[in-house]
Amino acid sequence: MGLVDKMVFLLKQGTDTLLVQIYMDDIIFDGSSHALVAKFADTISREFEMSMMGELTFFLRLQIKQTREGMFVHHEKYTKDLLIKFDMGEAKPLSTPMSTTTGLDADEEGEAVDQKEYRSMIGSLLYLTATRPDIQFVVYLCARF
Repeated sequence: MGLVDKMVFLLKQGTDTLLVQIYMDDIIFDGSSHALVAKFADTISREFEMSMMGELTFFLRLQIKQTREGMFVHHEKYTKDLLIKFDMGEAKPLSTPMSTTTGLDADEEGEAVDQKEYRSMIGSLLYLTATRPDIQFVVYLCARF
């Protein structure tokens, strides 16, 4: 069992390793040996009703791309969906969203924002920072503001 995440399990058999992640009713697993992974899949499917979905491509809104060079995690679809949700589908990307030396000032004469939508936007952006550390600073400033 994982020390940080109690729903991550690691099995070592000799030189082989099996990694299992459980989240609510979803389970993902992989290992260093095809035989160990197949044995685990067979054992768990005899105990529980489950569907084998094949190669992992999405998990918790994360996109997973597996290549010979390794496994890559990104939020491309999630990011595009957010832009559309918050009416920014036509926004142009910038390499640095905000200067790290700039602070935010209150706009006393500005139009009030919808607090529910603002909180939704900040929460969505906070989740996005898992794969986009380059936006952590600006999201932190907006969340504090």
